[in-house]
This record gives sequence, C-alpha cells and structure tokens, in this order.
Amino acid sequence: MNLGRFRHYTDWHRHVNGKRYDAPADPWKLLPVSPDDVTYYNDELRLNWGLGRVQGGDWDGEENCRPFRETTLYRGLEQRFEDGRDWEETALYRWAEEQFESGETVRGYESMAEFRTVRCEYIDELFRRIDREGYRPNEEAAHEKATDDNPFEDAYANHLEPLVVIGRDGEVYWTEGNHRFAIASILDVDAIPVYVLCRHENWQAVRDRLHDTPREELPSELEAYLGHPDVQDVRPE
Repeated sequence: MNLGRFRHYTDWHRHVNGKRYDAPADPWKLLPVSPDDVTYYNDELRLNWGLGRVQGGDWDGEENCRPFRETTLYRGLEQRFEDGRDWEETALYRWAEEQFESGETVRGYESMAEFRTVRCEYIDELFRRIDREGYRPNEEAAHEKATDDNPFEDAYANHLEPLVVIGRDGEVYWTEGNHRFAIASILDVDAIPVYVLCRHENWQAVRDRLHDTPREELPSELEAYLGHPDVQDVRPE
C-alpha cells in the first residue's frame, strides 16, 4: 500500500460518509488530543484502508485494547528518558534483542548493532528536539526519519500525523505514531495533532445527534460530550 492509494481510500470514505451521515467529519482534519486523555492502545483496524472510515463491531471492546503505558515501547522510553537508563537496560532494547535472536528483523533493521546506532540514536534526537523546541507536527518537521536507507522508515504511515481511533463512547485510542505519543506523554505536552483512522458507528451517531439537536434541547448525555475534541466541528464548545 502506498500513500497515493491510501489517499484514494480516504477520499472514498469522505464521499460515502457525506451521503450516509448528517455530521460527516473531514478525514484530513487534525484533532488536538492530549496524551493525558489517552489510556489505551488499539491496533485491531488495518491502516491501509484510509482515514475517516466509520465502522461498527467490537473492535473497540476491552479485549482488543491494551494500556498504552504498559506496552514494551512506552516502558522502554520511560526507562530511557525518565529513569536515565542506558538503552541496553531498557525493555524496548531487550525486546529488540529477542526479535533478532529469533531470526526476525525490527522496523526493517537487520542487526542489533544497526538498530542501536541508527534507530536508538534517532529516538534520542527526537526526544531532545521535542524537549528543546516543542512538539512539531510531522508534516512541519518534513517527516524526519531515522534513515533514508530503510524502506520501513519510509512507509506511508510515517508520512502522516499520528493516528487514533474513536470508540463507541467517544474514547480515543492510540493506534499509530507510538514513539511520538510516548515522548509527548513523558514530556507532558498539552496536546498533539492527530488524524482519526476510524470512528465507531455508535460514536458517529452521537456526532449526528449533536448536529441535529438544537442547543437548548440537548439531553444531559449529549451535553457531556460538548468538550470532546471530535465534536468541535459539529458544535464548538
């Protein structure tokens, strides 16, 4: 899947949603999401079908969601940047070693030495840059990557802002851009811009009801959503 096809699918979702729903979202609209408001990671949905789709089902069920701050990646970066450990002492590094020992590659790198000298150094620099200059959107940062020689690092998802999915009750789940999310969380960044990969059809129904119901007639269960970042295009706070 390349970025052009990804954009094609995104445009298709825009067209279909415009016909099906009263309050379709612009799939390319960035939402400001606070890392503090995100608890879980969800990777049940395929990335290559484009942004902005609406899908029912149980993909947002508890069994499909993991506490993000308990993932190997987050724990590894927390150990590196909060505890000040050497990379070799982190959970992320040990996981990468296990992958290579079992004959796997990691993010397209062929050896632990290459992962250490290229990928880990890039993460260090990314952390220093965000700490020093503040968080910059990926596009503004010219889609900086660890190396030009690794096709994985140039995958289409790495040319986008981080991706989230929104469950049936409006909960935001992280799904792509994990290093940036983890660093932003560790540095207490207020909010970062993200794209919405998918909304649960029940959440889209909430957006439609907010769009269709006069402000003075909003029931309390809808009023509770007025501060949600994904309804500001429908009914600004």
